[in-house]
Amino acid sequence: MIKSNRLLSQYLVVLVLFLASGRWLPAADTPNIIVVMVDDMGYSDLGCFGSAIETPAIDKLASHGVTFNNFYNTARCWSTRASLMTGLYPHQANKAMSFGPKAPFGYQGNIPRETLFLSELLQNHGYSTYHVGKWHLNNRSNDVENSWPLGRGFDNSYCVVSQNNFFAPWRMRDEHQLIVRSKDPQQWPQDYYMTTAIGERSRVYLEMHLRETPEKPFFLYVAHTAPHFPLHAPADVTDKYLGKYMHGWDEERNRRHSTLEQKGIVVTKLPPRDEEAIVWDSLNHGEQVEWDSRMAVHSAMIDIVDQEVGRLVSLLRKRGVYEDTVIIFLSDNGASAEVLVRGDGDDPTAAAGSVASYECLEVGWSNACNTPFRQHKMWTHEGGISTPLIVHWPDGNIASGTINEQAGHVIDLVPTIMDIVGSALPDTVDYPGESLLGTIRSGEIRDRTLFWEHLGNRAIRIGHWKAVLEYQQPWQLFDMRSDRGENIDLAKERAMLLNQLISKWDDWAEGSSVVHWETLPEFHPNYPFKYKRK
Repeated sequence: MIKSNRLLSQYLVVLVLFLASGRWLPAADTPNIIVVMVDDMGYSDLGCFGSAIETPAIDKLASHGVTFNNFYNTARCWSTRASLMTGLYPHQANKAMSFGPKAPFGYQGNIPRETLFLSELLQNHGYSTYHVGKWHLNNRSNDVENSWPLGRGFDNSYCVVSQNNFFAPWRMRDEHQLIVRSKDPQQWPQDYYMTTAIGERSRVYLEMHLRETPEKPFFLYVAHTAPHFPLHAPADVTDKYLGKYMHGWDEERNRRHSTLEQKGIVVTKLPPRDEEAIVWDSLNHGEQVEWDSRMAVHSAMIDIVDQEVGRLVSLLRKRGVYEDTVIIFLSDNGASAEVLVRGDGDDPTAAAGSVASYECLEVGWSNACNTPFRQHKMWTHEGGISTPLIVHWPDGNIASGTINEQAGHVIDLVPTIMDIVGSALPDTVDYPGESLLGTIRSGEIRDRTLFWEHLGNRAIRIGHWKAVLEYQQPWQLFDMRSDRGENIDLAKERAMLLNQLISKWDDWAEGSSVVHWETLPEFHPNYPFKYKRK
C-alpha cells in the first residue's frame, strides 16, 4: 500500500507539472542524448574504419558500442542536417536546395515552421537542448524565431553562420548575439580554432546543465565543421602527419581496403582509381610533398575532432552521467573532391593548414578517404552517401562491440531517438524512417527501401539491390551483398529488376517533391551548376 501511494503521488506530481508547463516530463531513467556530426569525413577516415589517423576516443566508442557499416546520409551538408532534424527526406522538408521562394517546394530552402525538429520534440518531452557548431538549416534569413537554433527548440546555441576560416570565422551567433569578424586581420583572434571552440562550448553547456538542472535529461547536438574545406589545422597537430602519406593515394586506398576487409566491415573488390585522379607516381617529388601536406592537414582536423570527443566523454565520466548517455556519431556525407577557393583566398606561399591558406582535399585524396567506394560528396554512389554510424550507450542493453549490417539512413535517427526516450512521434506526420533501437539491441536485420536524389544524381536501395544514376548517365544496378564497391553493373542482365526499382524511385520522387534537375536553373540563375566538383 505504501508503494502504491508513493507511485500515485509521483503520478500526481508529474500531472500537475504537465498541466502547468504544457510539456510531459520524462521518466527518471530517460537517457541523455548526444549527436556528434562531422562534416565531409570519408567512410574510412576513422582509425577503426581503416585509416592511420589517430582517433582513439571514437574508436573506443565503436569498440564498446554498435557500429553500422551500411548506414547512409543524403550526400550533402544541409540535406543531411535537414533529415537529421526532421526525420524526413530533404525534399519533403523543403531543403533539397536553397533556391528561394520562387523555386518548387522541396528546393526553396526554408523548412516549414509546422515541421517539428528533433530538438523541439525532445524539448516537449522535458529535455534541455543545446546546439554547438554548424547549422545550415536556414535560408540566409535573420528570422531567428523560424530558422535559427534558438527558434527551433534549442535552449542554448553557439552557431556557425559563415565560417570560411577555422582560425577566424566570418560570422557566428553566440546565443542571440551576431558576431561579425573584423575586416582588420590584426583584430582577428590569435588563439582560436573552430573545432576546439566547438568542443569547449559543448563542455560549457554540459557543465551548466549539470549544475543548474541536473534532474533533467539533456540533448546535445555537436555539429563539427571539420574536416570540411578549407584545410586548416594547428601546425603542431599537422606536423604529426607530415610525410606519412608520401606513399600516395593509390597505396592509401589499398591499405584501407585491406584493413576494412580484415575487420569484416566491408568486403568488396576495390574499384579502380577515380578517372579524374592522376597516377601518384607521375608526380614529381615536390608535387608529392605538397599533396602529402594536404592529407596531413585533413588528418589533423579529424584528430582534433577526436580529441574533443575524448574530452567530452571524460567530462561525462567525471560528472557521473556517462553510463546513461547515448552518443551517436556520423558524417553528413562522403569526403569532398571539390576544387575551389573561397573566403579569404589562398596564399600559395603560406604553410599548409595555416590561416592564410585555402586548399581542398581534391579528387585523389577524397577517393582514398572514401575507400572502398566510388565517387564523393554530392554523388549517390556509395562514396557520396555512406557514413560510419556509431551508437554508444553503456546502460542501454545494446549489442556492444558489434558490427551491425542493417541498412539505415539518417531519416531513421528521429524515430530511433524518440524510441530510446520513450516518446511517440506525432501521428500527423508520415515519417519515412524506422526506429533502429530493435536492431541496436538484437542485431537482427531486415530489408529496407531507401531513396536518394541530389543534383540530379539518383539512387534507390531495396534489400541488397541498389540502382544508381549519375546525372545525365544511364541507370546502373549493383548487388550490395557482394559488390558495395559498385564494380559489376548488372543493368543488362537484370533489366526487369532494374525497371522495377526505377519505377519505385519514380513513384517516390513524385510523392516527395523531387523535380527534374534540368528545370531548376531558371529559379536560381546564379547557382554554379557547372563548378568543378572534382
